[in-house]
Amino acid sequence: MNIVKYTIISAIVLLGASLVGCSERLNLREVTTKAISATCEAQSYRISEVATYTLEGESGVSITESEFTAPDRYHDIISSAGGWGEYIFIGDRGFVRDSKDISEWCELPCQYDDPSSGATGMITATATPLDKKLEYLNWLVDLKKLANEEIDGVVCLHYRGRLDVDSYVNMLRNRVVMEYEQFPSDISTWEVNFELWVEKDTHLIRQLKSEEHVMVDNPDTGEKNLFSGSTTKQFYDFNEPINIELPQM
Repeated sequence: MNIVKYTIISAIVLLGASLVGCSERLNLREVTTKAISATCEAQSYRISEVATYTLEGESGVSITESEFTAPDRYHDIISSAGGWGEYIFIGDRGFVRDSKDISEWCELPCQYDDPSSGATGMITATATPLDKKLEYLNWLVDLKKLANEEIDGVVCLHYRGRLDVDSYVNMLRNRVVMEYEQFPSDISTWEVNFELWVEKDTHLIRQLKSEEHVMVDNPDTGEKNLFSGSTTKQFYDFNEPINIELPQM
């Protein structure tokens, strides 16, 4: 079974704020619009992400540590039980190394050879701006205000909603992007829910959680299987000094 093939769809859905207000006193549409704008305009930030999934009795966890400094410097470290990978993007240049195929820094695109399987390939990647990663928030519906909570000592507005999957996927399909053409036609079983914690004073997003339950096709057998996943992202170190330099080749 190829877990990677299953998780591609999930990654695209989450990559990854026109909200329906649900309170006479609090316009959640306006709150989220301001939250996306304030967070994306930060000159620097860090994100800690923990993602879990379950599929056909198998479970997995991945942890991603990301940092950004304006205008175009990104650094990501992704780790899971299968190993780790590290990326640095500065302007239009990208660099990668990992625990399996590329032990030393390589400037993208990079060719790799896997001695264990004999497989070869080419790694290409680009940095994804934060506004694109938060784009799905434009398609949240059925919002509900929850009790305010503190995140790292900061009082935050707390609310939840679900993704309008039909509208969101149709938007992606209308784009001239080949990856989105591979979405399965039957998305009626998809369920993706979110919780947001938005700092009251600055409207910065401090925490974002998602849960998804998606029926996906097994590429080997053609059978449908339930993919369940959850992701928690914590945002911190806004506008703090962050140094991201070219790697030592």
